[in-house]
Amino acid sequence: MKLVPSPHGDSPVLTPLDALTFRLEDLPRQLRRIIDDALQDEGLSRTQWRLLGYVLRQEGLTQTEIARLLEVERASVGVAIDGLEKRGLIERAQHATDRRVWRIIPTPAAKALLGGLREVIDEVYAQLFNGFSDNELAKLGQFFERMARNIKA
Repeated sequence: MKLVPSPHGDSPVLTPLDALTFRLEDLPRQLRRIIDDALQDEGLSRTQWRLLGYVLRQEGLTQTEIARLLEVERASVGVAIDGLEKRGLIERAQHATDRRVWRIIPTPAAKALLGGLREVIDEVYAQLFNGFSDNELAKLGQFFERMARNIKA
């Protein structure tokens, strides 16, 4: 990508690709803020919401596995687990073959909370994707997948 020289002779101006990339960087930050605000009423952080999502989908994940999935440090996951455990939403269960490892298990309270959280998150998604057709959303997903492959290459 090349910067276009300014007609005034000073620093180059942003290209359309720069503007698109800046917008692509801004959207996740805005989405995180909106989700944080929505989850605050439920007393959860975005990390806790995502952690709950993973352990509800796959019971028995370890703290290390969750950290890898969330792409955060183990210590941050430990803090999130502690908070969820204090609220009675998850439990630590000792691993069957490794006494040093704890598996994270959702409680019935977490499963009950899921419905309300799903509504909160679905409202955010409805706002984000307002006016998009199913076809447009499918295309958008395909574009994101292609971009992800391009970055990995």
